[in-house]
Amino acid sequence: MTGTGVGTVDAALLEERLREHHRRCLPALSRLRLLAKDGWEADVDVRAATGEVMIELGAAGAILLDALSGSVRRDALAHFLGCRVNRLKVVAEHAVATADAGNLPMLRRLLYQFHALAEAMWKVQLGLQSHKTRPMIEIGSPFRGQVRGRPRTVTHSPTRWNAG
Repeated sequence: MTGTGVGTVDAALLEERLREHHRRCLPALSRLRLLAKDGWEADVDVRAATGEVMIELGAAGAILLDALSGSVRRDALAHFLGCRVNRLKVVAEHAVATADAGNLPMLRRLLYQFHALAEAMWKVQLGLQSHKTRPMIEIGSPFRGQVRGRPRTVTHSPTRWNAG
């Protein structure tokens, strides 16, 4: 992988930088979870906490995209991460507006949603930097569908195969 055009980025260094940004946003995510759980007693500034998470996610995304400069995957990844960030930003804005309005039940739902989306984003970012092979799904694996509790069997009509 190439970095900022000044050489190569070590995979271990890249992972450490991404994990550092993840560690930096954990306190803000914890404060938001506390507010969702305990309500107004938590005294959390929703705008500041969601902003911290967004900044760290943005920084980690920039590092990841910078490491992939020159790669054919970079543009697709940039689009994918951009869509995820936009979705997270919309939820954050709704959470801030809901907190300002004082609607605790709706705020709880939005904070849980924000937390889930942020954690999913971190999983994507931390998972993309590794070059491990993806697990293959075998034909007889448990991922194959079942029909009403019975194993799925595929039968082909002999006339269909001979009709060609």
